[in-house]
Amino acid sequence: MTNEEIIEQVWGEIPPHRPRNALHTCVGRLRQALARQCGDAHRMLRTSAAGYEMRIDTECLDLERFRALDRAARKAGARGDLAAEAARLSEALALWRGPALPDVRSEVLHRDFVPGLNEERLLALERSHEVGLALGRHDELVGELRILTVRHPFRERFWRQLMLALYRSGRQAEALRAYERVSVRLRDELGIDPSPELQRIHLAMLRSEPGLRLAETGARGGESAVLSGY
Repeated sequence: MTNEEIIEQVWGEIPPHRPRNALHTCVGRLRQALARQCGDAHRMLRTSAAGYEMRIDTECLDLERFRALDRAARKAGARGDLAAEAARLSEALALWRGPALPDVRSEVLHRDFVPGLNEERLLALERSHEVGLALGRHDELVGELRILTVRHPFRERFWRQLMLALYRSGRQAEALRAYERVSVRLRDELGIDPSPELQRIHLAMLRSEPGLRLAETGARGGESAVLSGY
């Protein structure tokens, strides 16, 4: 990548007073950080005639490790090994320390790259909770799902998971109140009703349908997941 491209990516339309000097300083700090984490920084980050070239082994990148663990989790899920899927997802999510690039002020990066990275994390979180529910871990999921529905109030899958976790913990009234909260939020702020999926699970809870209960094999960590439809 050329110096000009890097400067645009990092500082956008408002570069520092001496952008090349600032870039040189940032590259020096990056080399120091790489040396602490992976050793041979000069091999990984090289100066070229046009700018800089970076070559980093995938095991040194949290993002690549996350994606590898995520793929391993999907493979475990495909063969019905819920315990292994849960373990790989837990390892993958442990590599995150919050939203992507929170201390980087680049408008370009936050516009073009950060949303996709954060979406990868949220999808993995959703899958992790699905597996946790299938394994009977509803009690321990309630607290985290409450936080996630506050942080992502329009992400209906988290609300569905919270409702199921509460219901399976014997807290039907709280599960129904959760539905009312998301319904009001969606209608007041977006002008829409809850999704058919949320409406269906709400009706099933009102009827105390047996399909909401956890499949016995799922509760023992076997091969089946949550009962179909929920």
